[in-house]
Amino acid sequence: MDKRSYISEIKTGESVILKGWCYEVRSMAKMAFILLRDSSGIVQCIAKDSSLVKEISSLTLESVVEVHGKVKKADVKADISRKDVEVEIEKLVFLAKADKLPIQVNEKAVVSELPSRLDNRSLDVRKPRISAIFSIQSTIANAFREFFYGKRFIEIQPPAIIATSTEGGTDMFEVKYFENKAYLAQSPQLYKQLMAISLEKVFSTSAVWRAEKHDTSKHINEIRQMDIEVAFANDLEVMKYLEEVVKHITRKVIENNKHELEILKVKLKVPEAKYLKYSEAIALMNKHGIKMKDGDDFEPEAERKLCELFPNCIVFTYEWPLAIKPFYIWPKDGKVSGGFDALYGGIEIASGGQRIHVPELLIKQIKSKGLKPESFKWYIDAFRYGAPMHAGWSIGLERMTQTLLGLDNIREATLFPRDRRRLTP
Repeated sequence: MDKRSYISEIKTGESVILKGWCYEVRSMAKMAFILLRDSSGIVQCIAKDSSLVKEISSLTLESVVEVHGKVKKADVKADISRKDVEVEIEKLVFLAKADKLPIQVNEKAVVSELPSRLDNRSLDVRKPRISAIFSIQSTIANAFREFFYGKRFIEIQPPAIIATSTEGGTDMFEVKYFENKAYLAQSPQLYKQLMAISLEKVFSTSAVWRAEKHDTSKHINEIRQMDIEVAFANDLEVMKYLEEVVKHITRKVIENNKHELEILKVKLKVPEAKYLKYSEAIALMNKHGIKMKDGDDFEPEAERKLCELFPNCIVFTYEWPLAIKPFYIWPKDGKVSGGFDALYGGIEIASGGQRIHVPELLIKQIKSKGLKPESFKWYIDAFRYGAPMHAGWSIGLERMTQTLLGLDNIREATLFPRDRRRLTP
């Protein structure tokens, strides 16, 4: 079998076989052009033979073809294709004809609305801009894993079906589990804690579900979450891990995705970090005209303002009030917790904190949130058998992609978004 070449790898003077999709087709009396796209890029292919010109004139956009030809030096005036070479077509093989497209992949003239694009996602991701987003997202996920493997963490696979609310809220999807009531996990929180007190340093990448009826540009109901949990660590120590991994991820995207960043017109810089106590952040907001009091959460306006005050920084706010953090967060004193949030690019990208590892204190906090300790017996009992202090956090993969690339809507960074109005495709 003749070896296929990829567009990004072809060189002047080579005879090649290319396989891909017809991104653009132009026919003239004695010449025809195909902009051929494969997973590695786009290249201009030219036909001068009259029979080939006739064949190309019948091509539909996004039809799949095989091009046999010679690579020539060129100076192509195009934004997205290779500018240094073109392919002179010697033979053309039709592999799959495309019907009329429900949305345009080549959006020179018409830009489809987001709902239509999501209805036809397998077509939408063929666009260079959209495929660039998910190529970068792949780098983000891989860089996260790479970083924590390098720190000798163990990757774990927490369950997706659980019997007990993770965070004490009602925002859960109920499922029928044989004769029992169960839920889709809203977080791997309780399970990663139980692994950290036994394996010391763990991380996971998993889907989680939140049944909140959001209609915002930064919320979806099914999320890919990147979590860590570390024994013998407090909130400040795991915040440092978060700072380091975000910097590592950004460096990797800059190194590995130059072409994709050019397509998206995104200029990335490795961020710095700023650490603020919750009380300091509240004071800053009031100083800059956003009225807040102790116990308030940060609304989007306040999140944006903090990031404006510290540009290109991961802004950590820590020692949050105990009353507004989940039951498993460590109480540093009567009012202040070991909980923290992290902002980047104007939105929250992560939350975490030091956890409670003392059973009696855990029972007290569960009761304070109006929950029943007996519902968490399996979880509480695990801390009776030698449990060290521990802390951790989570980052949403889609949210991280959105903020890194400055996308207007998190659905742009989600292959098949699940929100309150979308269950297909």
